[in-house]
Amino acid sequence: MIKYAFIGGTMCGYKLIDTLINNNHLPLFAVILKEDDHEAERYSDKISSLLNDKGIQNSTKRKLSESDYQIIRDSALDFIIVSGWRTLIDTKVNDFTKHGVIAAHYSLLPKYRGFAPLQWAVINGEKETGVTLFMMGNGEADSGKIISQKKLSIGYDETSWELNKKIIMIANGLYLEYIDKLQTNSVNYLEQDESQATYTCKRIPEDGRIYWNKSSDVIYNLIRAVAYPYPGAFCFYNDSTFHIRKARKGESDKKIYSGIIPGRVIKIGDNGIEVLCGKGTIQITEWENKNANLITNPNSDVNSIKATLY
Repeated sequence: MIKYAFIGGTMCGYKLIDTLINNNHLPLFAVILKEDDHEAERYSDKISSLLNDKGIQNSTKRKLSESDYQIIRDSALDFIIVSGWRTLIDTKVNDFTKHGVIAAHYSLLPKYRGFAPLQWAVINGEKETGVTLFMMGNGEADSGKIISQKKLSIGYDETSWELNKKIIMIANGLYLEYIDKLQTNSVNYLEQDESQATYTCKRIPEDGRIYWNKSSDVIYNLIRAVAYPYPGAFCFYNDSTFHIRKARKGESDKKIYSGIIPGRVIKIGDNGIEVLCGKGTIQITEWENKNANLITNPNSDVNSIKATLY
């Protein structure tokens, strides 16, 4: 019988542990991520409820304690699954288990090691991404041996959130495949090609600001990458901050303008407003006034083609 522990939280951790339990792969125990105080969605409660229903020991916290490491050491685990955990885990846990720690990274490693790989892939206009199931190594983050990978095409109009939901399902399938192969001693591990490695930096909400002198391609990719429920791409108008929730390329995107004021509204209609970029146009169909906490069609806020977003 496979013995493993689960460490994780957020939506991806909840979906994974639900899948594992439904496939009769119950963890020996679990450490669940405690959300930050401002987070409304409490996946920790949902995960704890699932585990309690099966009589599985669990605790909720933001980082592992020395007592957690001691429990791991004493449990003779085959492996540990980490999904949706936000703080560093000491790599010494690899020595406490038979097969180490496994995790899913939302890219085709060694590409896009680091933070927010899915968002960065959309920002960069990639046509495909994927999921990599890998072992947590003793080197830099996301550099461990690859267990399996699966590619996923990125649709032209897909947002990171839409892709995220697909990738979670793919990742869960890879975890199940891993457990099946582990039970038959048929897991193959592949070293990552360091010469192909690329890296991403951490993103903060302020990185979502739109600079209208950029091309419509660049702006549209940013909007898709951080669209709701992520922090959102934003701009300013009339001393208010507006987060763009829905947008598309404008009807005049392919027109060549000899006179351009980036951010200038060129059309107001039933489906929103069309805005000039450094090259091309963007049509905004829904945005949120963060000062007033109102979600509206921008045509209710902008009523003149003299208006300029900044």
